[in-house]
Amino acid sequence: MIETTELHARLLADARSYDPTAHHRGLLAPYRDVLLLWRAKFMSYEQIAAALTRHGIRVSPAGVGVFCRRGFTQAEILRERHRLGLAAAKGPAATAPSSGGLSAVAKPAAPVTPGKRGPKVARDDY
Repeated sequence: MIETTELHARLLADARSYDPTAHHRGLLAPYRDVLLLWRAKFMSYEQIAAALTRHGIRVSPAGVGVFCRRGFTQAEILRERHRLGLAAAKGPAATAPSSGGLSAVAKPAAPVTPGKRGPKVARDDY
């Protein structure tokens, strides 16, 4: 029984001394503008976590990813890229979502003739 009360006391002391901001994504809130700039410059979550660790802020790449996905809209990141002049340098491929690393071959568009309908699609009439 002595072990149980001693263990309980140690766990209770540990729970009371726990600082949630030291191990949470709230730690990144003061650096939101820095993270936005890094994401606009196409920096990965792993690279951002490594850079923050070099400066004494220990955070995991997953923590950076969750913070960035919740904190930034795609429009914000694109606006920052445009402000930096990076959107034009990367071209339209920078704004298009990636297809898992595979490059899709673009098919030539079929000529559009006004007044002519496209191909018929089979439909079930219920």
